[in-house]
Amino acid sequence: MNLRLLNGLSWGVVALVSAFCALQALEWVLLPRNGAMGGTLDDITLAWLGRFAVFTVMGVTMLVVSLVVLNAAGRAGRENIGVAVLAAIAGASAGVLVRYGIGAVPADESPRFLLLVFSSWIGSGAVLVASYVLYLRAQSSDAEARTAELRRGALETQQLATRLRLLQAQVEPHFLFNTLSNVRRLGQTDAATGRAMLGQLTRYLRAALPRMRADEGTLAEEIDLVSAYLGLQKIRMGERLEFAIDAPTALLSAHVPPMMLATLVENAIKHGVGPLAEGGAIRVSAESSPGALILAVADSGRGFRAESGSGVGLANVRARLAALYGERAALELKANAPRGVVASIRLPLS
Repeated sequence: MNLRLLNGLSWGVVALVSAFCALQALEWVLLPRNGAMGGTLDDITLAWLGRFAVFTVMGVTMLVVSLVVLNAAGRAGRENIGVAVLAAIAGASAGVLVRYGIGAVPADESPRFLLLVFSSWIGSGAVLVASYVLYLRAQSSDAEARTAELRRGALETQQLATRLRLLQAQVEPHFLFNTLSNVRRLGQTDAATGRAMLGQLTRYLRAALPRMRADEGTLAEEIDLVSAYLGLQKIRMGERLEFAIDAPTALLSAHVPPMMLATLVENAIKHGVGPLAEGGAIRVSAESSPGALILAVADSGRGFRAESGSGVGLANVRARLAALYGERAALELKANAPRGVVASIRLPLS
């Protein structure tokens, strides 16, 4: 038999039906006309056990047949009162036939007795069917709610992925055309420096292009990207820029979002040391604290201004951190000593 037709059949339901049959057997024993109460305790017990066995066979048969009829009709059929009535009649009829089949009826009044048994059990069958229909409706509602929740979760995940891709697309280098213009100018005025810048640009693009569409990378890849970027800027700015990178070997395999550290470095160049005639220094560092990875970019540039922290790049970093990690990650800006800004990202360490 298809297991779908037995949907709703469980040991708990069988136990409830058995309990009902036990009470029915007790009621039969207590009726004076059945004569069971006139005997000894052993006689009463045996009479109850006999009735209980017969009623249990009938009850379980009625349960199984009713479930099969209801499940065969499907959800739409169960909403039909006619199908429910048919299930109750079929269950009670099957129970009576099984009782007749096992010989638990008086031999001299089988037809009348079977009709009496049917009429006494049809009410119980109706209650059973109604209860099961309500159970299936509740089960269906729960299933629909779970399906809707799964669909909503999948949609939210899809929306988050789309949002992250859009945010990440904004991280692509803003300085590329300026760099190419510098290469062209240097090609006309200082060919050796122009070739050095072009080589450094090639190194940067080799590191940057795969990262722009990646979902995740390692700190080692980010450091390589930042080093290439700072090398480019060093050629452009000359003695106006000094930089250092300090990342312990043990942390290089840590997972980090792509292009995020590069955004902080670019921000430090653009808003920190770049506008100063004398330039400045940038230090990139990575360190760990319990359960966290801290990436910091410290510059000796202009320091805080009214617009500090409100640029597109930093807003992008905050949005990506919130989307990826929620409250487990944060971007912090603070003053550097004696001058400049320290921008640090705290990430879950993995």
